[in-house]
Amino acid sequence: MGVTSAANINTDLRTEEGLEELLALARMIAYARQVAQDVKLPFATNCLDLALEAVKQEVGEGLTRDLAELSSPVPQVSVKRH
Repeated sequence: MGVTSAANINTDLRTEEGLEELLALARMIAYARQVAQDVKLPFATNCLDLALEAVKQEVGEGLTRDLAELSSPVPQVSVKRH
């Protein structure tokens, strides 16, 4: 994904394609988090927990059920765009 693609995700966030891309990203992060946890890399696991929660917040409340299987022990934090 190039720089222009990343910019398009922000503008098309509520479109079906944008949401699908964010869901795919969340699944990849969840997989990487599980691998990091399996090989006992606590710092990487914590970083991936934070990344997963940020993506879940970006997706929003509407798809909470779709992301239920991607739970992490990190509490909800406020991640706002600057």
